[in-house]
Amino acid sequence: MRKVLFVLLVIAAAASAKAIITTLDAPDTNISGLAWGNGSLWAMDAVTDYVYELDPETGDVISSFYFDHVATIVPTGLAYSENLNIVYCGGWYLTNGYVFKYTPTGTYQGMIDMCGG
Repeated sequence: MRKVLFVLLVIAAAASAKAIITTLDAPDTNISGLAWGNGSLWAMDAVTDYVYELDPETGDVISSFYFDHVATIVPTGLAYSENLNIVYCGGWYLTNGYVFKYTPTGTYQGMIDMCGG
């Protein structure tokens, strides 16, 4: 009975799996964050510190800006707020997390220290 249940679970999981629609080339060498917002795919590179706005169908770079942060922070994540029209760039230094806020054109809007207040 367990084998039959396992086989049914595997078949159900395979049937509900989503198909890959398309693949895109990364705009840079070390993408550490992806986000969706304003009809675009956004990517952040942890080596070059650039944030890219990408055409989700072609992968072409629409725009980009430099994630200007303290040199010791390692870029690790990205989010987009549709309500505020803000790109959130996350990073870590030792055990402390930071979130930097930018407009989609790259204008710095402030920083939040996630662990220290």
